[in-house]
Amino acid sequence: MKWSFKIGSILGIPVNLHITFILLLILIYFVGGSIIGVGGLAGVVFVTLVFASVVFHELSHSIVAKHFGINVLNITLLPIGGVARMAETPNKPIQEVLIAIAGPAASFLLAFLLWFIADIFGSGVTIADFSVKGGLLAELAAVNLVLGLFNLVPAFPMDGGRVLRGALALYLSPYKATKIAVGIGQGFAIFMFFWGFFSGNIFMILIALFVYLGAEAEERQMGLVVALGGVKANSAMISDVETLTPSQTVGDAAEHFCRSFQGDFPVLDDRRLVGLVTREAIVETLHKKGPFTLISDAMVRDFPTANEQTPVTDILQKMQATGSKAIPIMNGAELKGLITLEQIGRYSMLCSGYSCEFMGPSKA
Repeated sequence: MKWSFKIGSILGIPVNLHITFILLLILIYFVGGSIIGVGGLAGVVFVTLVFASVVFHELSHSIVAKHFGINVLNITLLPIGGVARMAETPNKPIQEVLIAIAGPAASFLLAFLLWFIADIFGSGVTIADFSVKGGLLAELAAVNLVLGLFNLVPAFPMDGGRVLRGALALYLSPYKATKIAVGIGQGFAIFMFFWGFFSGNIFMILIALFVYLGAEAEERQMGLVVALGGVKANSAMISDVETLTPSQTVGDAAEHFCRSFQGDFPVLDDRRLVGLVTREAIVETLHKKGPFTLISDAMVRDFPTANEQTPVTDILQKMQATGSKAIPIMNGAELKGLITLEQIGRYSMLCSGYSCEFMGPSKA
């Protein structure tokens, strides 16, 4: 995720912090008293502990996902919560249900443990008075209880919405199950938005926007997966690919870029794929180092590839996992084509709701 940086890792899973989280801590330090009941250093410590609970919540999702063989890319902390990014969606509905329910279950467990310890020290917990005026352990127990309950609301993309989609997918198609869960999630988001608007709760408005946009993005992603179906790379790839050599210049790449629709260029050295020049690298290098910079100094040497029989849905997941917007398609050591995000979108636009079997595999 953009504007995020790594602060550590747990069980091999990178934990990232979004830059806006730093802004939240600054806000709490100066005006936390009017927001959560305490400001200054005490407010910062409390918010940090709350987000440690969020990490525990997201880590529980991740552990169950890894149990099912799903690679967890990272956990990112945002001002409105945490997100565990996974390389792929669960193959079976029951897996999605178990992965989703693990988060709230972990929050309830932590809430009970904190309440138990707080009770030993004689500190009660009252959720109705949700401030930091009581004991720290009791307040953290209340936070985790609310976190677990809030995430069980059947509104996509929260955990409850994912549980709902997984349960519906046991009887319906994945796309229809997603549409129902998304519709409920967006309805809930609209309700939250107006509640926050009329009550003057900015934080609730932000959560409502997050839920609405997150649900919309999930529906769009599922629609794309359904449209692509079982399409293989050799049916959707760009087969007429312009390539560059390491000895050419960025100026040459810029010229190709301007005179064609291709923006990313495989780099071949004696027919052997040795690099990839992205449009971002062309623009950045052109502006910073000039047009006479060699392609060998601007190309990416570590990038994913796929073969002609790789499903396009798998290529899309690989793009999302690596951040790459272009993936060369290979037949052994021979370059056969190129798949880009734009190409996937173009194919999806043509073939959504219509069979593109007439196109067939590329003859390249």
